[in-house]
Amino acid sequence: MHTELGWTLLGLAACSIPLWKLAPPERRRMRFVWALSVLALALWLAAGLASAPRWIAEADLALVEVIALHVAAVLLFRVILRRLETPRILVELAIGAGYAAIAIGLLTRVGVNLTGLVATSAVVTAVLGFGLQDVLGNLAGGLVLEVEQAISEGDWIRTEQYFGQVRSVRVRHTALETPDGDTILVPNSAITRSPVTVIGRTGATAGGVIKHRKLLTFHLPYSYSASMVVAAVEQALTASPIEGFAEDPQPRCVILDFHPLYVQYGALVWMMRPGLEYVDVSRVRTRIAFALTRLGAPLTPIAHVLDMRPGGEQPSPDAESMDRLAALRGVEILQCLNEEEARQLASRMQKTSFAAGEVILRQGDQGDSLYILRRGRVRILLANDGLLLSGQAGHAGPVRQSPGAGRGDLHRAEPPRDGFSQSARPFGRGRAKAKSDAEPGRSTEPHPPLFRSLTPLPAFF
Repeated sequence: MHTELGWTLLGLAACSIPLWKLAPPERRRMRFVWALSVLALALWLAAGLASAPRWIAEADLALVEVIALHVAAVLLFRVILRRLETPRILVELAIGAGYAAIAIGLLTRVGVNLTGLVATSAVVTAVLGFGLQDVLGNLAGGLVLEVEQAISEGDWIRTEQYFGQVRSVRVRHTALETPDGDTILVPNSAITRSPVTVIGRTGATAGGVIKHRKLLTFHLPYSYSASMVVAAVEQALTASPIEGFAEDPQPRCVILDFHPLYVQYGALVWMMRPGLEYVDVSRVRTRIAFALTRLGAPLTPIAHVLDMRPGGEQPSPDAESMDRLAALRGVEILQCLNEEEARQLASRMQKTSFAAGEVILRQGDQGDSLYILRRGRVRILLANDGLLLSGQAGHAGPVRQSPGAGRGDLHRAEPPRDGFSQSARPFGRGRAKAKSDAEPGRSTEPHPPLFRSLTPLPAFF
């Protein structure tokens, strides 16, 4: 018996080695098996001594049975039945039942009278049930979650106290990973007893892409046309894709309320990355801010007192004129203009701004303006040969090819910059529209952008 137990221990340890590679999620359990193997080996050596008490051999046998239980569970559920994706909680329940059987066997071998133990177990059961009611409640909650498949690993859920992505459902708790990089162990009973919102999942979208509607509000005075504000915001949000948001359903701008001091608007967008909400929402707010600036309705504090000044504070006309003249003098092809011609041209210029990622104009659009980029960069992509160009501050019209730019290569935006533009004759068919911040790769749009703003760009037209 002693020799057979040693060979059994050796065989189980050998079987656990290939399971390290076959079942990577169970490597922690394999470490536990190896630790038990070392302890069982020490007891086996001690049991071989002539003066060794009987309990050492029985304890060694119980350890070998525990090792066999874990190895068999991993082999069955994580290797043979891998395609069934057996829930972890069922594996743990099976191992728990095995522990109970091993404990009963050990008590029987050492001579414990189980009949008398069962006869007096009513009081013990009542005491244990009262003391372990929270644990039993969590166990029941875990079973309900696994049987109903109400939440799955990878789901984003929100309860009254917690928000995060489900990483695992265990016997006692559900592990949530928060956007802050923390892990919350939520008792299963807390999930089953309170309302739970599964973010971005409905009966029609189960297993698909997460789409969660987000409402972003902003306020403007009554002096601006509501229809023009709605149209400008919707155009800015739909002109080009926004990273982290779905294109279908399309973003919408709606009027939410008429306040005595302002009109409350809202942008409805569909988020696809709940864990990056702050980053993605910032991109949408930036688009809205630049769109309103181009409309001539910049976001400003709503005054709660009557402002008697006509038009409020405006920038100095002389300073703005000098800024326009400096932009004209910075363009090589316009340096031939005399002072009077430059001033006449500057008087017709208008300033506008573009956020990173916005389309300025597309190939095929009718050209009626000359753009002078005051600050920042734009990306230019021609549909006929995929040539990628980039322009920097001080350039006007067609710009130079960026060093190292290959076919379809796209470059990232940099910090906010300024620019100018002036009405002029069209450049021709090679002219297109710019987008502020595209992902690497060739454009798949039917009329891809030629001028693509790489950064937020205030400009003059």
